[in-house]
Amino acid sequence: MSFDWMCPEVNKTFVKKLAPRFVEMHHREIEERARLLQGLQFDRDAAVARIQRNIAWEFELTKLPAFYKDVPKIVDRVYRTGGK
Repeated sequence: MSFDWMCPEVNKTFVKKLAPRFVEMHHREIEERARLLQGLQFDRDAAVARIQRNIAWEFELTKLPAFYKDVPKIVDRVYRTGGK
């Protein structure tokens, strides 16, 4: 016999709000990593490769997330603006 509190119901509207925030969080993290690598004098291609390797490692037990493909675009934006 299960208890009500053991099977929580998640509000559907909350789940819809949460999904884009997950991607937004990772885009910000990619930007921060790109700024750090730029400050460490990594060239653009090396920064993209390193960030993509890190993401692949973080998600090695699941499929690669959709934002994995966005890494070059985000790194380009950071390097173009000088890390600001």
